[in-house]
Amino acid sequence: MKIHAISITRWKHENPSIKEPVHLSYAIDLSQFSFFQRGTVKEITALVLRTCVAKTNPGDYQRLEHEEQYIYIISRHNGIAGVLISDKDYPQRVAFSIVTRLLDDFTEACKGKFSDDTGDNCMPFPPVEQALQRFQDPAEADKITKIQKDLEETKQVLYNTIDAVLARGEKLDDLIEKSDSLSMQSKKFYKTAKKHNQCCVIA
Repeated sequence: MKIHAISITRWKHENPSIKEPVHLSYAIDLSQFSFFQRGTVKEITALVLRTCVAKTNPGDYQRLEHEEQYIYIISRHNGIAGVLISDKDYPQRVAFSIVTRLLDDFTEACKGKFSDDTGDNCMPFPPVEQALQRFQDPAEADKITKIQKDLEETKQVLYNTIDAVLARGEKLDDLIEKSDSLSMQSKKFYKTAKKHNQCCVIA
């Protein structure tokens, strides 16, 4: 069981010129990658997290499947969303509970005022990185999320695949290929990893 990434992402902006979600705070487990691969994996993961938030309606709980991983998203009406990427063995209830708690704590810590900066990680929130490290063992997370059990189980979760929520006929591979935010190196790395079935976080 493994958590690969967690983000708190702003999808609603005061500035109408900002069209895409921005990661206010995010953390990615890069321990399985070499130093030279880490920047590339981080770029690709940030794009996928952004895409998942953009494709989740406010108020929804959604689980997207891609390859051997699940992406859990909670989108809130206050303009932010929480995302957690894990392998399929990680318990869904615990994943949603971690995201819920981080969203609550983040909103309280910043008193509901979110940065309108367009740069990722513009509001670093240490508990996000701490959760990525501490809750690799879901039993550890369960100690603090048990009180949310009944609440979470009453939520309706939407189940889908990434490709299914993209525009008709579009696939994640196409999105990565066309992205202006990814370097050529990242696109090449994604293709190579896909070809050899050596997945990066979500490839």
